[in-house]
Amino acid sequence: MFLQTTLLFKTILILSSQLVIVLVTSFALLKGAKRAYENNTSYFGMWFRGSVNMKNQLNLIPYQKPPTHFPAEMNKDIKNEEGKNVTESKLAMSAEHRLDLMREGYKDSWSASGAYLTIFAAWAISLFACMIFANYQINIYVGMALFTFNNFLFGPLLGLMLLNIDENDGYRALKIVLMVTVATGFIGFSDIYSFSESSLLAISLSISLLGLLAFNFVRIFKDFSRNTIRIKAIFGAFLFSVFLLFDFNLLSKKAEMGINDWDTAFQIAFTIYLDIVNLLLEILEAMD
Repeated sequence: MFLQTTLLFKTILILSSQLVIVLVTSFALLKGAKRAYENNTSYFGMWFRGSVNMKNQLNLIPYQKPPTHFPAEMNKDIKNEEGKNVTESKLAMSAEHRLDLMREGYKDSWSASGAYLTIFAAWAISLFACMIFANYQINIYVGMALFTFNNFLFGPLLGLMLLNIDENDGYRALKIVLMVTVATGFIGFSDIYSFSESSLLAISLSISLLGLLAFNFVRIFKDFSRNTIRIKAIFGAFLFSVFLLFDFNLLSKKAEMGINDWDTAFQIAFTIYLDIVNLLLEILEAMD
């Protein structure tokens, strides 16, 4: 039987437990990558080179070892007649043939990519299922099980993202997200301003979110400059910071109304979780 506690406690308990899962699994992958680098072994199908960034910090760079058996598949991203990005594959029949293909822009096929695509697909499906269970409050037990499963998948994916930029920048991004979350949580829940009751703010957030989604959709078909993408990422980080204010204030309003059940706590915790994850992804893109 669930404890009789406040709505704030219930929400923070659910939210923090899920974020801990993400961080623990992500850091576990980073620790395994560092151990693999030190022992010159592979980890999750990847090998690692060490470099030093401008702050004299170790930065691990994932790479794929050259194939030792042939024929070996190699891939190259090209544009088809319709201008869409597609992947063209060729088989390298020998080490010399592989070098020739590399001069043409082909790269070694990543043997573990299929496994990571499977993990990504499972994460996306479980995230969509979580949204349904949270929004419609179908069954908190199934919803929490899906939420937990989703975060066990997202943690390693986040670790990969951190490795593909600079994990040191990733740690700084996590610190920024923590500070923003604590600050917006305090301001929003303190009800200094009724963010969640402002129809103008709600409309502005909805329009801005649609604009952000539209930009990301267009990026599939059109290349933008790094500066344009960075500006978009900074705007996105600001947008999801305001979403955090809105949702923490909504939590405060529901608590004032006497609402105090685990279904509502799960719904709000999941919404705030999405704000935090999107905020982190935008900051990482701005840093990349």
